[in-house]
Amino acid sequence: MIAASLLLVFLIALSGCSASKYGKLESRKEVQQAFKSYQVLPNHKYYYRGAYSRPSAIVGINQNYEMNLSNWGKIDTDSKDFAILVDRIGFQGMGNQIQPWGSVILDRDGNQVGVWYSAARAAAVEINENHQVVMLSPAGLVGIGEQSQ
Repeated sequence: MIAASLLLVFLIALSGCSASKYGKLESRKEVQQAFKSYQVLPNHKYYYRGAYSRPSAIVGINQNYEMNLSNWGKIDTDSKDFAILVDRIGFQGMGNQIQPWGSVILDRDGNQVGVWYSAARAAAVEINENHQVVMLSPAGLVGIGEQSQ
């Protein structure tokens, strides 16, 4: 109950800030399907957050933007790591599976920065004036280790 209340407060705060410097996620079925079929988008670099054995999110960032966060690991999309991470994204331990969602990552002006795949339906998104991703944190993890390189 407390977690749900905190999430609600977080989402309300994010929606109130959306007119300022924050971007957002926008759910898209085609993004979800692309990840499920292990499709790598051209001109995107891929990253994961969390442990390799249990990632919390995978993102593809357009080459026009730079990932400037130390808590996201780069994925070699030419290796089998990409498919392994995609398969692990919905696994929550103890045999529990949850359905991951696909979304586009939008900056504050509505420009598409990249794609997102995670069981987390919301995230804090901030892109600076130099097209650097300086905050990209699934709901509930904001502020934990979110630091620029």
